[in-house]
Amino acid sequence: MWMAKKAFESSFNIICASIAEEGLKKAKTEVPDLIVLGYLEPRGISRQVASRLAEDKVTAQIPILVVDVCPEEYPRKGWRWSDGFSPNVKGYVWRPIDAVELKKTVEGVLQRAKASTMNLTEVAEQTEEMLKRIDQLKKLLMSRTEN
Repeated sequence: MWMAKKAFESSFNIICASIAEEGLKKAKTEVPDLIVLGYLEPRGISRQVASRLAEDKVTAQIPILVVDVCPEEYPRKGWRWSDGFSPNVKGYVWRPIDAVELKKTVEGVLQRAKASTMNLTEVAEQTEEMLKRIDQLKKLLMSRTEN
């Protein structure tokens, strides 16, 4: 949360929340251009927040970027694969992520949200990024089974 604030404070008005209810309330009253949703304890709360945002007429159109736990923690903490397919989740990355990569990802999500439809190049780029992430997870899982 603080890295996002530091990365974007010169370009955007940043609104932060540290608990789910606070975030939901601020999303309704402030109606941001984008929500960066991190991991919340216990597992599943972040998904519930995304679902509640998608169900509300005020917040349903706000794109969400999920910043999940690092791949090593994924089996016990992270979002499940199906969680990422919520209608308003428009981007997904995991930690560690540096400020430059986060900013690039946010800009991409905002561009796609403004365009409302992706062209074939953007689809190819998103697919390539997702395939890279899948390969990383496969390597992680394979290394765990070898040990």
